[in-house]
Amino acid sequence: MGGAVSSGRDNNELIDNLMSGSYIRTKQVESVLRALDRAEYMTPEARDQAYKDLAWRNGPLHLSSPCIYSEVMEGLELKPGLSFLNIGSGTGYLSTLAGLILGTSGISHGVELHPAVYEYAVKKLGQFMENSPILDDFDFCEPKFYLGNGLCLSPLSSCYDRVYCGAACTEEYENYFKRLIKVGGILVMPLNDTLQHVRRVGESKWVTRNILNVSFATLRAPSRDDAAQPLTLGESVARI
Repeated sequence: MGGAVSSGRDNNELIDNLMSGSYIRTKQVESVLRALDRAEYMTPEARDQAYKDLAWRNGPLHLSSPCIYSEVMEGLELKPGLSFLNIGSGTGYLSTLAGLILGTSGISHGVELHPAVYEYAVKKLGQFMENSPILDDFDFCEPKFYLGNGLCLSPLSSCYDRVYCGAACTEEYENYFKRLIKVGGILVMPLNDTLQHVRRVGESKWVTRNILNVSFATLRAPSRDDAAQPLTLGESVARI
């Protein structure tokens, strides 16, 4: 998925093109996408590809196309102080974008299955915290990354305000993800080759709309070891 808008010569031109194509529709999402250059999350030899509306992959490392990230950020409707769970957090790019909106009163957890990708995200976050000048302009919620299978979480003390799944969900796990969000919360996930926006409107009621057609790699089903050692997410979300 990608190629929906023209390439940019730099990040600002790419964002201009995404706005012209109506993938970015709010000032808040525009602001954070301009502030955080996706090239910083690619390997050095690939950075000349950063401003094309295309997905990028290098071994297990992956970034979705900019049009998808734009729609995800718009769909999540993030606000300061909310709690956010990113299943399949990858390079940490999306979690960092979200943190620029959530602020220090928010909570951001990311779960990544692949050890090398988890380490890459931790490294990139460290570089961002140490070197990024945009921290002077934003109240930043530093994401906490966890290594494990997002389909094997220990029971939560409280559900999340916002959840994103970065891999294709099968119908088998649809209800699992829906129950990760609070009443009033929002889930964005790919299901049946469609990026879906799901809002929980009651204890057992959700309202779903389709955002756009997508093609994502499928979630990896839990192994016996995963199931035997469920992942505990440290910081409570109950205060939100």
